[in-house]
Amino acid sequence: MQVSELRDAKPLLLTDAGDAWDGLAEKVITHAGDFGKYLHRPLSQGEVWGGVAAESAADGLGRIQRDLNVAKQELDGVGSVLRACGEAFATQQGRLADAVADATDSGYKVANDGTVTAPTVDSAHMMPGDIAMMHRDQAARAQGYADRIGDAWNAAREADKEYAAAIKLFTDAANRCAKGDWSAGLVELATANALSNELLSELGMPDDKASPEAVQRWWASLSPSLQAELIQDYPEEIGNRDGIPVVDRDRANRTYLPMLLSSLETDYAAASGDKAAALKDKIDGVKGIQQQLDQGREPRPYLLGLGATGNGRAIVSFGNPDSSKNVSAYVPGLNTKLSGHFASADVNRAWAVAQTANETYPNTSTASVVWLGYDAPQLDGFKWSAADVMNDDDAKAGAPAYNSFLNGIRATHESGSPHVTAIGHSYGSLTVGQAAQLPGGIPADDVVLVGSPGVGVDRAADLGVGADHVYVGAAKNDQVTNLPTGNLLEYVSPGSEYGPKENWFGTDPADDHFGGHHFSVAPGEDTGLAGLVTGDLPAHSVYFKPEGGESLYNIASVVTGHGDAIKTTAPR
Repeated sequence: MQVSELRDAKPLLLTDAGDAWDGLAEKVITHAGDFGKYLHRPLSQGEVWGGVAAESAADGLGRIQRDLNVAKQELDGVGSVLRACGEAFATQQGRLADAVADATDSGYKVANDGTVTAPTVDSAHMMPGDIAMMHRDQAARAQGYADRIGDAWNAAREADKEYAAAIKLFTDAANRCAKGDWSAGLVELATANALSNELLSELGMPDDKASPEAVQRWWASLSPSLQAELIQDYPEEIGNRDGIPVVDRDRANRTYLPMLLSSLETDYAAASGDKAAALKDKIDGVKGIQQQLDQGREPRPYLLGLGATGNGRAIVSFGNPDSSKNVSAYVPGLNTKLSGHFASADVNRAWAVAQTANETYPNTSTASVVWLGYDAPQLDGFKWSAADVMNDDDAKAGAPAYNSFLNGIRATHESGSPHVTAIGHSYGSLTVGQAAQLPGGIPADDVVLVGSPGVGVDRAADLGVGADHVYVGAAKNDQVTNLPTGNLLEYVSPGSEYGPKENWFGTDPADDHFGGHHFSVAPGEDTGLAGLVTGDLPAHSVYFKPEGGESLYNIASVVTGHGDAIKTTAPR
């Protein structure tokens, strides 16, 4: 072992090389996108040319585009391995430097082979027993320093072997592609991803099951320079992890946004049919979120989550949840997905809550979040009766993630005790209800339910925050709050002598048997049962708009801790 080999190494050259390979990958993906946009799609969809020759050309161009996509993945993998390798060496180099510094500061000498020698002490006036004890202590300390030095060296050597093997996989893949075999290299790509995750584990990042509090403690233990490096190198992982402070999540997700957009556009260039339509929605959603970030609105927007999983993921806050006294987290529902509509309508709802709260109650600070961290059911015209809106699977799947997000807000808040309001709209209210049923309950002070088809419990008291902290808004003509359950009498005569009105997911929150506080909302446009069947539901969207009457004021009052100021209305 030669201490100087690790001490004098330049691991940042490897991370720089990884960045250079990433730059090359981005150029390839840009060309692949242009290739699909200007050549492959016009041919494959008959936009310009047609006939057998065009079909044959489109097939050949499609294969070339797939090859370019494989090349991009391979280049990305090389960049990931080089970057992870450099960071792994830098980590062990830091451990070595710390061990050597601790030893030399204590007067011990460190040889180049890692041997540690204790300092000479004048023992002429010491008793034999004390001398023996001193030597034992010195030997133990010297061995401790030597072990630390050896551990750093051995870890660096193991990393060298592991990363060399990974690089060889990519070398073999390059030779395979050069011979014409452009099949996706799943082994080397999986290896690159594993090495990246392994590095985060080596740095102590808690696993996916860890609490946001544990993540917050880990992040706080890192140096600012290491935090900055991880944000740059792992923006998706850092930006979407509950327990990472808001400012850092925002910075990571703003870094990740153009990467995600580029990936989606590349996939879209080679897609068709339903897959192309789904990708186009996500592309429009990501672009729309970028526009929201660029508008210069007040309160300032923070991007706290972003991804392409399922129907897409996005979390946007107006105002900083870590420094605001009040934080609301609105869960959208029926038909919500990452799309241009979400980036305008749903994101604007979060802004409307923040603006109204800050204007109405200027002596306090409020951050308002829209949380799309789950797959909401999609209503497709006359197909709606067979859609997922008729079961609670999506809500149950999303509830743990929602509670984790709220726990993350508490973990990173500057005071540790923000006033948190959970807002559920439409099917999102069921997600909030399911979150309240999880062990430990929902980490919120107040719950607001609007346009709810039921929340999975029959009484406000069952939501775990106390019935006095549950607030319900239901527009008279909102048909989603009147989902028929099979008993026609419950639909025709809501709130009648037939007892508690049952909605699709339990007692109607707007019914007087449910409990809680009921606040005033404008009735909205009446489209009747036909609107429910066809999806024409204008009254279902009034809650966050001026045409909702006093609804937005009421929501803002609850969010800021002024629930006693709401304009009440009689339950059904």
